[in-house]
Amino acid sequence: MPYQRLASTILGLYHRLDRQTLALRKRTGLACPRGCGECCHRHRVEATVLEMLPLAVHLWRTGGGEGLLERLGPGEARERCLLYRPGEEDPSRGRCSQYPCRPLICRLYGFSAITDKQGRKELLLCRKLREIYAPRIAAWQQMIRSADLPVPVMADYTLQVNLLAPRYIGEWLPINQALRSALEMTGWTGKGFRQAG
Repeated sequence: MPYQRLASTILGLYHRLDRQTLALRKRTGLACPRGCGECCHRHRVEATVLEMLPLAVHLWRTGGGEGLLERLGPGEARERCLLYRPGEEDPSRGRCSQYPCRPLICRLYGFSAITDKQGRKELLLCRKLREIYAPRIAAWQQMIRSADLPVPVMADYTLQVNLLAPRYIGEWLPINQALRSALEMTGWTGKGFRQAG
């Protein structure tokens, strides 16, 4: 499958996920604090090359691939995601510069569940969301376990992305490194994108 088509298919999966997380947010009122970039500052944010593919193709299409690849460099090890744009007044309150093409972790963290050893769903919230919504979390958990509150499961979406192109399943990498690898893999040849396979 050509990278462009594979990226489009992955993005379609992301859009279905976005509809699920939107439904969860509407039902619960759950939302990240406006301008919060705490997750983006963490050096442990990881993604796979495959889930960064839509962003890589988008960047090459819009002329930003080469410049970003140069900024990422061969040994890039930043504390925060390179795509995060700090706020002017408060650097910790910014935004993602590529929000529509963000990877799974950025779509799911705070708005999904993981399953425990008994197969029960556990809402996955960051420290800040746990503080803000502490009085409501127990009720949400009860609703999730009784299947009254649908919530996407992180592992299910990871599996769905991986099944789209099993030959490209790879390890989890720091987000900047995963993006660099996706940009290198899909690279623009002057006549078009490199072909998968």
